[in-house]
Amino acid sequence: MVEQPQNRSHLGLVLVVLLLPALVWLSGTCVRSELNARTFETYASRFGTFQANANPDQTRLEIYCQYPAARDRSKCDLFAAAGWLQTGGILTGLLGLGMLGFVAHRASQARQSRERLPALFRQAVRATGIGAALLGLALSVLVTGSLALLMAVFVERIWVGFLLGILLLGGYTAVRTAATALAWGKPLEHQEIAVSLTRAQAPTLWRLVDEVARTVGTAPPDNLVLTLEPNCYAIEVPVILPNQRVTGRTLCLSLPLLHLWDERELPAVVAHELAHFHGEDTRYSREYAPALRAAAEALETLRATLDRDARAVAVVPLLPIFSFTVERFTLATAAHSREREFAADGVAARVAGALPFATALLKVAVAVPAWSLYLERAVENGAADPPPAGAAVAWLAAQAMQTPQPPDWIARERTAHPVDTHPPLHARLDALGVDLAQAWRAAVPAAVPAAALVGPIDAIDRDLTRLIARLSQLLRVVRQQTRGATTGRSAQK
Repeated sequence: MVEQPQNRSHLGLVLVVLLLPALVWLSGTCVRSELNARTFETYASRFGTFQANANPDQTRLEIYCQYPAARDRSKCDLFAAAGWLQTGGILTGLLGLGMLGFVAHRASQARQSRERLPALFRQAVRATGIGAALLGLALSVLVTGSLALLMAVFVERIWVGFLLGILLLGGYTAVRTAATALAWGKPLEHQEIAVSLTRAQAPTLWRLVDEVARTVGTAPPDNLVLTLEPNCYAIEVPVILPNQRVTGRTLCLSLPLLHLWDERELPAVVAHELAHFHGEDTRYSREYAPALRAAAEALETLRATLDRDARAVAVVPLLPIFSFTVERFTLATAAHSREREFAADGVAARVAGALPFATALLKVAVAVPAWSLYLERAVENGAADPPPAGAAVAWLAAQAMQTPQPPDWIARERTAHPVDTHPPLHARLDALGVDLAQAWRAAVPAAVPAAALVGPIDAIDRDLTRLIARLSQLLRVVRQQTRGATTGRSAQK
């Protein structure tokens, strides 16, 4: 069950969106009040307080300035400008609330219809992008005008350069953010540290994949790749590998998990992943992901600009609006994704049996912390020649599964976080009709691991391990240089 965000978070969101428009309105109100007070004092000093109270047409600028013969036109111009600020503050506040309402409505519809979610999200991002340009430009003008008016009335001096910076930076950021949000036409690509397996390199594995594809009722993938991470997936966007780029439908399998799975578990996993092709889940993700990427990049553009220069204050209300858009639709797509995972689990159970798939899931769960432990001890600490990652991670996971009872952290994982794209393990086992204790007892080390289906697996393991070791070394160098540069700047201060 997906948890609804708390009302307090919604209230905070609304307050942030309304804060700047409210301050603009308040500045106009303060200027009008100050100008009226000065006019009253001037009139009262000449004719007395009684006469000042008795002649509002001379002391209240909203009345006085309506007469064409009004002598103090400069004061009337300031008073009128303050009124425009009040109106602008109200209108921009309503525009911000309208954008939030539109996004919330589209997200609510998307929760009800998976098929319509990509189109609804594109509508929401388009509206948010256009609205961001309008709202950001309007607030840039209004904030600049508010500060100029406050300076003219209370300081009697205007810092033109400062005001121009706010106006130009706010306007530029608004337009750039909107352009980023609306630019979702760029094709997606997925990067992976993996190798592609040809049919000549692993004919037995490819035959298994072909057979499972026929059983599932879908075409076999165009590409089969192996990664060191304990993760498997099906994808339809181009995949960028270290030495090549593959296109079409790609099935990614985990090298460490091939060491853990047996001949019953691997077909179950392959059936689960190919079910995503059959259910068009990968096509759905391909249509949805570009708009999500555009909205997320627009959000990052805003954050980076605000972190770099406080003069971009006029676009602050755009931050919660884009954040709200990404959050609402992330929740919607995560809920649908969990439903599709259950459906794919059902296909895996039908093809290979519920218990083999349940034990395969358990081995994935145990391999994840084993992978993290391997990276920490063998790679990130700068080991000169780390052991092959696939075999090492599989060994660590196998050792963790020697206990008679599953670890506490597996038993505790029962409720999905709202943004989780996969259901918790307990829920998946329950849907399969398999008890956790039963699955744990059955999840024994493979007598003949599925890795035997890949002829050059040891060479692949060594090559990928050397690659991640080199990348980790480069990252350490970059981090050291960054820390050195930061320390140097701090010392100069």
